[in-house]
Amino acid sequence: MQHPAPFDLWSGHYKIPWDEPGFSGRMLAEHLNQDHDMASRRTAVIESQVEWIHARACGSRPCRLLDLACGPGLYSNRLAGLGHRCLGIDFGPAAIAYAELHAAPGCEFVLADLRGADFREGHEVAMMIFGEFNVFPPAEIRAILGKVRAALVPGGSLLVEMQTAAAVRDAGLEPPFEFRSEAGVFSAYPHRVKVENAWYEEAATARTVFRVTDEATGRERVYRSTNLAWSEDACRQLFAAAGFPRLEVAGDWPVPDPRLQLVVAR
Repeated sequence: MQHPAPFDLWSGHYKIPWDEPGFSGRMLAEHLNQDHDMASRRTAVIESQVEWIHARACGSRPCRLLDLACGPGLYSNRLAGLGHRCLGIDFGPAAIAYAELHAAPGCEFVLADLRGADFREGHEVAMMIFGEFNVFPPAEIRAILGKVRAALVPGGSLLVEMQTAAAVRDAGLEPPFEFRSEAGVFSAYPHRVKVENAWYEEAATARTVFRVTDEATGRERVYRSTNLAWSEDACRQLFAAAGFPRLEVAGDWPVPDPRLQLVVAR
């Protein structure tokens, strides 16, 4: 297998196509699936994390929250039920449609790419949950953090649940494998998937390539997922440059996966 040069890692379609309508619709089913925690967590975990956000980030009082990469609104709608006002932004059309259909009073959802979206102003807490922070190249995540800083009130906080550097590296070093599916997130029809991983030490970046072959036609489609491993020092420098000089890891965040950690930036 030939890997791309590091300078090509962030070129072209380097993310899973969450915004394609068909892909988004199939992914929504995974978000709502209670048999695994792959797209969204199961309800019990989400509810425990919502209680943490309510108590620890908001001080058990109503506040204005910005939910970035909100998916189908599973956090925002529950937080609104506790009295908070929430703005959720995501570029998955099926996810946003579901969020809007089930929107609680005090919730607003916007279909938009975080890189170009208007985050508005006046939020007391912003959050990006479940590892999406790592899927952006450095320049883009710097720009997103700058917009978050401008959207928060003085003294506001940002919750970022990111993949640990070790987890990203380990994923890039995983051996290749294949599987077959009658229907899944990559296709609604029988297909085979080849998964190829690569780790780029100098770029601190892992890439996974999914080669999806339709069994009926033999047509192959290729998807990529690129993730950046942020060291502790690099992470602190990144957040400080964006206007978040105080950074800490929340050791009591109720996450069932040691590959993720919640960073609280102020």
